[in-house]
Amino acid sequence: MLNRIPKSETTACSLTVYNDGFALVKDTRSIPQFAENDEVHFVGVARKLKPDSIIVEGVDVSELVYEYDLMDELRIFEKYLGRQLIIKDPYTKQDRAYTLLRGNGPVVMQDVETKEMIINPKGELRFPEIEGGNHVEPTLVWKVAEQRSNEVCVSYLTGGVTWEADYVISMHGDRFDMSGWLAMKNYSGVSFRDAKLRLISGTLNKAGNENEEKSAELSRREKKKTEAFSDFHTYTFPKAIDLEDRQQKQLRLLSSSNSKARIIYEINEQTSNPDIFIEFDNTAENGLGIPLPAGVFKMYRTNPDDGSAEFIGEYAIKHTEVNEKVRLKSGEACDIEVKAKKTGKYKEGGYEYTEYEYSICNTKSTPVEAVIRQPVPGHLWTVDESTHEWQKKRDKILLPVHVPVNVEEKVKFTIRHDRSARRTIGF
Repeated sequence: MLNRIPKSETTACSLTVYNDGFALVKDTRSIPQFAENDEVHFVGVARKLKPDSIIVEGVDVSELVYEYDLMDELRIFEKYLGRQLIIKDPYTKQDRAYTLLRGNGPVVMQDVETKEMIINPKGELRFPEIEGGNHVEPTLVWKVAEQRSNEVCVSYLTGGVTWEADYVISMHGDRFDMSGWLAMKNYSGVSFRDAKLRLISGTLNKAGNENEEKSAELSRREKKKTEAFSDFHTYTFPKAIDLEDRQQKQLRLLSSSNSKARIIYEINEQTSNPDIFIEFDNTAENGLGIPLPAGVFKMYRTNPDDGSAEFIGEYAIKHTEVNEKVRLKSGEACDIEVKAKKTGKYKEGGYEYTEYEYSICNTKSTPVEAVIRQPVPGHLWTVDESTHEWQKKRDKILLPVHVPVNVEEKVKFTIRHDRSARRTIGF
């Protein structure tokens, strides 16, 4: 017995989209009672479905076919090769039976009555219904071995579904407003309605042409809680979505207003102008406090003269969890000039000393707070002398500097390396 399970029987749908351009679909539908060896047509799956990734739950199947090459002219002719077709004569309106011998290129048919062959016959060509029916959309066809539920859940991987996160931040002094958008694209060949959406950011292993050799395992892992994806970053969209086939859609991720930021002018010995960074905390207290998927920030600031918005740069971030710091590079400060140099290097005892000097000139209308970030090679080192307070952070020294207007601020420090320690580098 043939049974159709249309998309109208869907009871639940979830869509997990990976940043590699593919998605895991879980499509649950209600089903009637089947008998053993019944043929079932699960209608309306993705055209870009990966056949080796399919999992059917609720029903044991003994045979599974993916029908995807559908109602194009060549495919139709291939299905009916050797079968009898009817041609209605355009003039006499009489029906005549022919056997299809060839459909690729010139159509070759044989008159059933006279056994004459004709090429590219004229008239209305009629195709009888083929056993099992014709599929006008991608369909999974299986034979039932055993039914265990009144619902069936079909999980599979498909290409053609992508996502990108985009953010817009507008600075007003040290405060900002921010909005985040999720750009979804669906070219999988199927629409998703009322689907639960989850985004996965991370790199999954793929080998050669076996793009989803672990797809079954991946689908089973998806059934677990978010913690099962500890090696990947996840974001669960708060509302169910509709995403039509061949559609690009913008979904609002978040919005905040009057959040607090820090403007940092960062100096190193390689640049003549400080880098400008905007930093803020992704916390509920700061009006945020939700995971931020990897994406691109476009930054604006309000011009105090006329209140207009000025574009000040864009910057890509990695996935940022709640309570983490977001750090955006806006550009370089053209009205702050930096000159950095080594002023001396010498050895004394078991130590090696390197002297540095930074000259910072601020021509802005207001004083600024800057930070010198000086990389230091090696591990056994410390700062011997400094004109400013300093902090050791891994392989760098950080020196906060207050830079008044139109005053050349000088920063001097000496780094001492311990060269006396014995090190084992091999044997």
